[in-house]
Amino acid sequence: MADTQIASLKKVAVPSEYTLPLSAEFILKCVNADFDGSGAGGDWLPCVTIVSDSGHVIARAVDQGVKVTAGDDAEVSWFPRLRRRAVALEGPRCLLLGSANGTDTNTITLTKAVPADGVLQVVYCQSTIGDAGDTTSEPSSASDSNAVPGWVISTTLDPLIGLSRENNTGSGPPTTSQVGSAARPCTTGDLGIGSTITVTWSTLDPGLFHTSALVIWQRAFFEVIKQGGFRIYGNNNTHPTVSGSLTTLSWDADYGPGTTNPDRDALVITAMGAYPAVSGFSPYIGAKIGEIASGSNSVAAACYGAKVGVSFDPGGTWPAGAIQLIGNYQTVYPRTFS
Repeated sequence: MADTQIASLKKVAVPSEYTLPLSAEFILKCVNADFDGSGAGGDWLPCVTIVSDSGHVIARAVDQGVKVTAGDDAEVSWFPRLRRRAVALEGPRCLLLGSANGTDTNTITLTKAVPADGVLQVVYCQSTIGDAGDTTSEPSSASDSNAVPGWVISTTLDPLIGLSRENNTGSGPPTTSQVGSAARPCTTGDLGIGSTITVTWSTLDPGLFHTSALVIWQRAFFEVIKQGGFRIYGNNNTHPTVSGSLTTLSWDADYGPGTTNPDRDALVITAMGAYPAVSGFSPYIGAKIGEIASGSNSVAAACYGAKVGVSFDPGGTWPAGAIQLIGNYQTVYPRTFS
């Protein structure tokens, strides 16, 4: 039997009712209605309610995500198997929240609040200037002023930027420098403007120890995207040990193309350090999110959306030469809809 349309063209106050005659039966396939919202005192939700002959509600079709602004009209249709497609979130995937120079203790005061759920990365460069033998120096703790738990300073599971160290110097005092990150999962507003994050380091020479650090928020889950089936922390690059250039770090040039290849779409974050400090780092891929170059060393961070199976070069260039360049990166599981 062909489908038959039932039209109720009268204009009435909500609710508009259609009563099925006792002699009829039907299968409801779809409903379309025109709403006049001029009298609405607030935002409203279009709804179809099916009521049995006993007066009980047996179904109510209403989508909490389809809100009509107060005073607006709407033409709305309802039919089976209709579902709104999730929309990818707009806005930045990475954001600089603060930066600071320090010694074996570095306290960064946030100039922006944590904007949404994601990952907080403290991306740092450390240098022991005058003792290249301080090779066991590394972060010993990380915390914040709101005492939010979950900080990680060393891992084989979590999305930290792995440690990368350079001990060689062609000039100047003997120095060892290292980049990496401390990180934790975060929720919207768990740190605000004026909140602080403190990272401490173990070192043999506190008087010679210098740090620079950036706090970067990532729209991501606290999970590493594997490369070639493995969580990668040691695919780092350092100059002058790997190559003689002191203005460029390039994974493609130093190791050949294809060394960075995520198994899934990934949000890449980098740590690019220089001793002595050099400002103006320019990444090969993505966008520079932050840089601090006002102390004894410098660190810059870039963010990039990497496609599954597509290699990328996480490095970049500086406009002037340094004595040491140190770089590393991590591939993190991006948030798309949350």
